[in-house]
Formats: sequence, C-alpha cells, structure tokens
Amino acid sequence: MSRFAARAGNRYRAVRNTCLLFLTCMFAAPLAQAGSGRGHDRQPEQFNLAACYQLVHHEGRMIAWARWEENFPLEKTRAGEFREDTPAWMIDLVRAWIADAYRWQATDEQVLQWAEELGNIDDLPSATQLTKHETIAIWMRRLARHCDSRQAQASAAGPEVARLTPEEAGGN
Repeated sequence: MSRFAARAGNRYRAVRNTCLLFLTCMFAAPLAQAGSGRGHDRQPEQFNLAACYQLVHHEGRMIAWARWEENFPLEKTRAGEFREDTPAWMIDLVRAWIADAYRWQATDEQVLQWAEELGNIDDLPSATQLTKHETIAIWMRRLARHCDSRQAQASAAGPEVARLTPEEAGGN
C-alpha cells in the first residue's frame, strides 16, 4: 500500500469519526434557538411557527443526514439526549420526526407537489428514482408543512393542541 493510500484511509476515518462526533453532539447541544433571533438561550415554552421552522432547519436536517446520508439505524438516531430545559413540544416534534424519517416513503404525488412548488414539473423522476438529496428535500418540506398544520391547530383551538400525543411522537 502506498503512503498516499494509507493517508487517504486515515483521512476517511478521521472524517467519519468527526461526523459521528458531530451527530452525537448535535443532540446533546441546545436545540435550535427560536424566538427573536437575538441569541437568547431560552426556547419558547409553547409552540410557535418561527421556532418550529428553526427546528426543521436544524434538527430536521440532522435527522435527514443521519437517516439518508449516513444510513444510521433508527436506534442510533433516537439515542440523542435533550437539554434539561428543552420544552416538551420540541422534544415531541423531534422524536416524531425521527420516527417519521424511518417509516416514510416518498410517493409520486409528493414528487409532483414538490416540483409544482419549485415551479418546474418537466422531466420528473418517479418516487423510486429520487436521489437521496431529492428525498431529503421532499421530506424537509413535509416537516415544514407539519409546522404549518400545527400552527393552524394552535390558532384554532389554543396552545394545548400544539403538543403532540405520545402516538404522534412515535410512542416514546
């Protein structure tokens, strides 16, 4: 084995280990900061749309990375811990999204809807032909729609509806 090949192998292991460490830290680190955007360390106790979108952006992206880019098993993705002061609605959403990521399958209808939102329905792949990045994009949009529906529920019936039931949270 050449010195170059040995260095490349070591570099690959270092990158892989760094990625694993990053995922572990992601769940131990504070969840997405929401609210005014001024760097406050408190997350809102009650559901709000801006905080939910930030949760999609940060935690949803990390879940997608673990699920589709790294092919981590469900148990490994679920193993992350939350900060002690993390609001229950955030924990419920993240747990529900993790469960959803491992059972959800894109459909041709979702592919069409995503393409329409992007403004181009030419040469669409079927759901079975999506790249992992297209799959992630459709799934992330699905999470954002979930935030929208939770906001509509919260606005219509009050803040007590904004919290997921244990069944929606994957039974945990």
